[in-house]
Amino acid sequence: MKKNICLLRHASIDPQYHSRYIGKTDLSISEQGLLEIERVKEVLPSKFLEGKVYLSPSKQCLETYNALGKHEYTNPELKEELKEFDFGDIEGHRLQDLTNENLSQFQEWGNFHPEFHFPNGEKILSFTNRAEKFINLIRSSENKNILIVSHGGILSLLLCIFLRLPSSSYLNFQILPSTIVLLELYQTGQVALTGFIRCNSQRRCEWPG
Repeated sequence: MKKNICLLRHASIDPQYHSRYIGKTDLSISEQGLLEIERVKEVLPSKFLEGKVYLSPSKQCLETYNALGKHEYTNPELKEELKEFDFGDIEGHRLQDLTNENLSQFQEWGNFHPEFHFPNGEKILSFTNRAEKFINLIRSSENKNILIVSHGGILSLLLCIFLRLPSSSYLNFQILPSTIVLLELYQTGQVALTGFIRCNSQRRCEWPG
């Protein structure tokens, strides 16, 4: 059975958080985000709201899903594996505010060593392990249409794993808020990227978050 998968990044948050590293922080979506969701409603195939839905338990993802309008037969499932990467002590900071020591840590992050983590943050190994765990859940699922509402970083990592790209390539993907990524998963295990729809007018990506 072919499975249709939709990755949806939550809608935009308040502009005061733009350019800040937001991982574990719960934030409400903004007025701009609500406008984006109206556009999402126009282009999101209805089969995904009527199928299986997985959500990050964060406030921004729950608000995004609720604003889409629920199908009466849909029972969304919250998954801890869909939380954003935990940035530890640099959570909420902007790149330009960080010290030289912090900047050197960003270089290590880019190297994507499994044992790397920001101070008091999550190891990359933990991040990739939970993404792999969630992918295995999707592969074994009997649901034909699956909607996943989550964050920019974890969705980029899931996309890499689905497409059999190195996990470190996730830093090369920048999925804007309210962006839809459509995939088809075949019985052979192969995955095809079939759609990439932006419902956001931003010129650059505010990522992570």
